[in-house]
Amino acid sequence: MNSLRNRLSLALSLVLLAAAALLAIGLQDFPRRLVEGFVGARLEHDAEMLYTRVLDAADPEAAAQDAAGSFFRLPLSGHYFVIGVGGQLIRSRSLWDEDLATPAVTQAGFVRRVPGPAGQRLLVFAKRFAGAGAGITVTVAEDVSAIDDAIARFRAWLLAGVALALLVLLALQRVLLVRGLAPLDDAVAACRRIERGEPPGEAARSPAPLAPSEVQPMLDAIDRLARHHAQRLGRIRHAVGNLSHALKTPLAVLSQQADDLARRGETSAATSMREHLDAMRATIERELRRARLAGGNAPGEPVELRALLGTLADVLQQLHRDRGIAIEVDAPERRVAADREDLLELFGNLLDNACKWARRRVRVSVAPAAPATDALEFSVEDDGPGVPDEMLGQLGTAGMRIDEQQPGHGLGLAIAADIIAQYAGSIRYRRSAALGGLQAQASLPLARG
Repeated sequence: MNSLRNRLSLALSLVLLAAAALLAIGLQDFPRRLVEGFVGARLEHDAEMLYTRVLDAADPEAAAQDAAGSFFRLPLSGHYFVIGVGGQLIRSRSLWDEDLATPAVTQAGFVRRVPGPAGQRLLVFAKRFAGAGAGITVTVAEDVSAIDDAIARFRAWLLAGVALALLVLLALQRVLLVRGLAPLDDAVAACRRIERGEPPGEAARSPAPLAPSEVQPMLDAIDRLARHHAQRLGRIRHAVGNLSHALKTPLAVLSQQADDLARRGETSAATSMREHLDAMRATIERELRRARLAGGNAPGEPVELRALLGTLADVLQQLHRDRGIAIEVDAPERRVAADREDLLELFGNLLDNACKWARRRVRVSVAPAAPATDALEFSVEDDGPGVPDEMLGQLGTAGMRIDEQQPGHGLGLAIAADIIAQYAGSIRYRRSAALGGLQAQASLPLARG
């Protein structure tokens, strides 16, 4: 579990569950002890009262029966006493013909639960008092069945309330955690904007009032990083643009000089100069594209990949119609979160390179989206002569050309490699098992959210 939100939620939930468990355990014992203490004190008072009445009475039984209240006279009323004095056993009339099971009586006295007549649950106080002979034993009992049932109902309702409160607290702590850590989502969004090359803007700033003091320094640092990143990119693009404009005039002058050499009949020197000028222009254009790829474009709306590849295939087939090149597109209906211009340039350069070397067929294949990844997996292959194995590792290097007779400056695969590197992807080249020519296999991670 790598989510901080889930970890905190789990920890707080365990604390709440532990507190609820302790409360439930306390509810099982505390009410019973409270009732036993209250009823036991009353029984002790009744026992002392009965003892004082029979202590010096000429007729202990009559004195005990007269001293007892009406509850001790009603049959099976739930209030009973048994007095042992001078070998005589005095029983309350409420016992009727039932017996009261009591353990051995001690001088210290005790309160215990015992089964009573008619299935009653009795709380008993028994004590041996000082008196003639072996002393006087007094046992007083009261039926606490109704109180136990009331406690059980109270406990059930209270446990239900605790369970409901626990659910509410669990939901509340989850909401508070989500809201409390929401500024971290803003930080993640700001990082993704940096990754996609968007300017920081106000949307990348997390609202200061919502950010806890522990999180705000990190958000401020990310905001400063985003703005610094945007400023650096702006300076780089501006510098490259100034450089390209500054070189236009010297290149135009050199081009004019090459034309002058050609008019004077120095064709070889003019051709060599034009080749170098073309290479310089291509290098400048490539660096301008690299500056744009460094973060100048925002992704915008997701791109429908199959439609884009179909359009590219139609354009390139028209461009190479004199050679009868057929481009097969094997791509699912899928929308990808990437810059449209980047995809056009990436697939355009790879397909154009394949068309230059293909005999008849070029195929571009896009793998279906895997549930566990956001990467775009694809390959471009042709039925051309392929590339020697020892040169496969050099493909994608600026200016690298396998055949000087083919038109171009060897920048197509280099530009494609730059785009893939900008997305932190990968590309590798090998011989196509299906068509026999060169196959480029690439993986392009796409931004989430």
